Amino acid sequence: MGTLRNICDNWLVRIRVTPTGSGKYAIQVVSKHHGKLTVHKHIGTFTDESEKSQLYRKAKEFIAEVTHQGNLLDLLSSCRPSDVAITESRPLLVYQLLSAVYDKLGLSAYPDPLIKDLVIARIYSPASKRETREILADLFNREWSLITIYRHLKKGIDTGLKDIFQKALIDFARDDLQDSLHLIFYDVTTLYFESTVRAGIRDFGFSKDHRPQETQIVVGLVVNHQGFPLYFDVFRGRTFEGHTLCSVVKNIQKLLGNPELVVVADSAMLSQENIDRLIREGISFIVGARIANLPSQMIDQITSQLSSQDGKTITVTYRKQRLVCQYLQQRAAKDRTDREKQIARAQEIINAPNVKMRRYRFIKMAGPTVTLNVDLVTKAERLEGIKGYITNTQLPEATVIQRYHDLWRIEYAFRLTKSDLEARPVFHRLDETIQAHLVIVFAGLAICKYIEDKTGMSIQRVLKLAEKVLTHKVTNIKTGEYAYIETTIEDPRIKEKIAFLKSLGH
Repeated sequence: MGTLRNICDNWLVRIRVTPTGSGKYAIQVVSKHHGKLTVHKHIGTFTDESEKSQLYRKAKEFIAEVTHQGNLLDLLSSCRPSDVAITESRPLLVYQLLSAVYDKLGLSAYPDPLIKDLVIARIYSPASKRETREILADLFNREWSLITIYRHLKKGIDTGLKDIFQKALIDFARDDLQDSLHLIFYDVTTLYFESTVRAGIRDFGFSKDHRPQETQIVVGLVVNHQGFPLYFDVFRGRTFEGHTLCSVVKNIQKLLGNPELVVVADSAMLSQENIDRLIREGISFIVGARIANLPSQMIDQITSQLSSQDGKTITVTYRKQRLVCQYLQQRAAKDRTDREKQIARAQEIINAPNVKMRRYRFIKMAGPTVTLNVDLVTKAERLEGIKGYITNTQLPEATVIQRYHDLWRIEYAFRLTKSDLEARPVFHRLDETIQAHLVIVFAGLAICKYIEDKTGMSIQRVLKLAEKVLTHKVTNIKTGEYAYIETTIEDPRIKEKIAFLKSLGH
């Protein structure tokens, strides 16, 4: 008896003969997936070989009908080798893997297969929507018109796609990742457009991509302590990043339903207005402190107490909040190297005043006179190796410092978003399509993060591994009959990894 693979669900479908309570035998079409037997259709019961043959034929016809494929053994036995050709080869394991994880994360709560396809295509091969349509059709046999794609994206924004995805990921983090979600991390980045025309949320502003001459948008992202994305928001390109903090934290707090929340953010978010508002909202925080902006008396106190002792931490009170400070020799060495380079650049400008001026840290200008800012150099030297953290929590000093340093996880999420997922919405002009594009990227980020954490490999390495298994369409070129087979992997190490990939999402 031959077996067939259901391409949609990656199940091995077969015909099963099983005894019944009445003493007869039943013919069923079944599949076994991760040890669980599923009966797809009960064909009938028989008492003799004639009835058995008829039911067998019906079962084979049913399999061919529902899977759109014939039996490979029958196909090969009824023709010469020269009559058989491989007419298609597609990386369907890639699609099955990403589709299974999409469902695992609960993103199917928004029941639109086109949105799922767009997320999968964004992970596999980021491209314009026109190119995405071709990728889906050519590689995954998923046919959508360009008009349909844009219509579904608009419908997604109108029907709460972003909120549904965010709730799904929050529920997944809480239930499957076993995260209480008391601790979140927030940061912003910018995405630029190759355009100098302001429109809607596209505007000029401080560019983290060093493209101030082009319009941009500001994107805020919230992740948990594992770097798993929970929430994002989009702001007009000229928005100061510090002004995004409170609104985002308030929104995520509402979604989490969690009043005991600690938010970690970098020093760019630090302002007395933000701190006051977070306190009013009952939200705890850990933010980076700008030590150089402190009053000179407090700087004296901090440097005196730390006394350049490697690893030493102290806590002082600043504006009614705890200011945790730490000195590290390794950080001091880096700060010293950076300072010396900046002084050297400043001296070059001082020695060549006719050279086009740029902003350098240690330059002081008084009319046409350019000199070295000795006071600033001295201050920087005193603060080498010192890092500060402001918090209204009562967490131990070491915990405050460790939580702040975990901000690298959100920085990694931004790198993944900009590089692997190519998040820049360069082909979009309308606010609603920009929003929809970022929702797709957001979902893709969650899938990538989950897969990377589970496999210990980069998403690109995982995709390359999954591409080793192609689904081939074997066709009898005379009759048109066909069947599907997968690439056989002989290497036991790769075979084991492929088996693990197939288990993800289940």
